[in-house]
Amino acid sequence: MSVRRLGAPEDLETSHPLPACSPVPQRITAVAVTADLRRTAVATAAPWFRELTEVLVLADGAVTRLAVPDRRKVVRDLLFDPDGSALTAMGSGNSIYRWALDDPCRRWRLGMVGSGGSLDLRLAQVAVGGRSFATANAFTRNVVVWDVRTRRICHDIQEIFKNLTYDDRVEGEGTVALSADGSRLAFCRPRRTFWKEDEGAVVQEIGSGSHAEYRTGIQWANGLAFSPNGAALAVVGARPDQTVTTIVDLNDPADDPEPVVLPTDERVDRINLRPVWCGTEPRVPIVDRNRVTVWNLATATAILSVDVPGSRSAATLTPDGRTLVIASPDDGVHAHPLP
Repeated sequence: MSVRRLGAPEDLETSHPLPACSPVPQRITAVAVTADLRRTAVATAAPWFRELTEVLVLADGAVTRLAVPDRRKVVRDLLFDPDGSALTAMGSGNSIYRWALDDPCRRWRLGMVGSGGSLDLRLAQVAVGGRSFATANAFTRNVVVWDVRTRRICHDIQEIFKNLTYDDRVEGEGTVALSADGSRLAFCRPRRTFWKEDEGAVVQEIGSGSHAEYRTGIQWANGLAFSPNGAALAVVGARPDQTVTTIVDLNDPADDPEPVVLPTDERVDRINLRPVWCGTEPRVPIVDRNRVTVWNLATATAILSVDVPGSRSAATLTPDGRTLVIASPDDGVHAHPLP
């Protein structure tokens, strides 16, 4: 299969440029795609103000601009529902946006418990599974699951763990994953004290107060994902000078796992990464300074590398992990098939 263009550079241009200003976005902050590549969502930062955000949906040659209530807040993560009928975004300042795309493009009115936070917050994620979606951010350290049918919160870790002592506290650090059926939640927990290396991943049944903790050996997690059968959890993140990854066997976890080093050009900073399982193989696209590389997290090897201006681009994988989608202000949006 050849590279397929999903959107032209002019599709990403702002519709209301200031006089004598280029309409080309300064950068792409997030991109999402449906399994069939029918819809692509792109979040841009406009050229005259870094915080001026637009969210576009490209489908069948048409561009739809979605209403963003506060365009000063940068969209950090975008994700379609499995059937492509809705789009959820997580922004800096702990902002949640959700649009029903067939209704027509009607935006939900959502608020998040403990909202607020820095507009420069970089690690904020959304996950979908079954009839639920989850949101997390690094400022409030809360993780919340929403029921799509009722549009209400059905799981809130700050509420669940509010009676724990300080030394036993459970909180998130901005990463989140849901199992395929939406019945289980996973998020990474930072270490409780500076001198005790006890950071790890937390797994919960939705609606349950009990939880299980698994060591990862990763100091700062950037993304995680359940395997299709829910028996494993892929985690990718960073240590002081390295990008690292580990796969946690939820049925037989290691007591002291040693993560595998990914030989990236530079260590991933506090940015969103979204691992995707392709069968039994977890993959993740990482945007470096001059390229986008898709990594096999099981073997720590590169599957595909594409030269792009990394500081201005964003990348994601299709839900089956077989296609890499890159959005760039200069080149538009392209889908690259993976072996």
